[in-house]
Amino acid sequence: MKTIKQLLILLITLLPAALNHAADKEVGVLLRSGEWRQGVGSYGVPKRFEQLLPSKWPKDQWYSLMINGNTLQIQASSAKEKNLDWLKEIIRQIPDKNGVSEADAAEQQKQETDSIMYLRVPGSNIKEGKHPLYMFKNGSNILNPELDYQYRLSLNGVPFGMRVQNGLKGKNGAPYGEGATYFIEYDGKQFEYALGYFGWASRVVGISDIDGDGFPDFIIEIDGSNSGGAMILLSSTAKPGKNAPTASLHSWGC
Repeated sequence: MKTIKQLLILLITLLPAALNHAADKEVGVLLRSGEWRQGVGSYGVPKRFEQLLPSKWPKDQWYSLMINGNTLQIQASSAKEKNLDWLKEIIRQIPDKNGVSEADAAEQQKQETDSIMYLRVPGSNIKEGKHPLYMFKNGSNILNPELDYQYRLSLNGVPFGMRVQNGLKGKNGAPYGEGATYFIEYDGKQFEYALGYFGWASRVVGISDIDGDGFPDFIIEIDGSNSGGAMILLSSTAKPGKNAPTASLHSWGC
């Protein structure tokens, strides 16, 4: 029999590998303007881009997502356009193999995070335009979900359910381990997303039909212990059962 201490050590050892495995299964990439120098407070390079030189990051099929009031505004960016300054600035900050970036040393102060997200999901049918957000009873599109509570909601006439469980649970029902797991139901099917992180304070910042298939898609943010992140969950990339987020963006604390 393993002791509780041994089980905790095993969990801590396996969790990073599990998170990397989940990231390997993500089909999309999520970016955001801000700090990208790979130090404290920096966003981490997405798993799908780790083997690419920053100069080789794809410049096509990007969509900007911005929440404005009770709507989600989505706009496509063409690789031929000259307005990809946000991507150029991110690439300029990524250190090379020698730990040197193009960013001027005088610019080492942390940048303010842009409220716009940039999503790339090759093969998905992202819909441009203004999309209504689900508004909760408090008049906000943001929800700090109550744990283990079964939400029954409806978006554009389509009913769906949502339940959030944090960490694993022992036989007595007490949580242990870390990481938020979302259980989402619609069309008679259930979809499970283990979002990971060393911490489990999550919030839903937007529910809308991003991919135009008639089912709800989720924008979720995580506040972990010395870490954080944002996730996009698209219904069009999910299958009943366990799923990785469609795309995620990680940041590191101190």
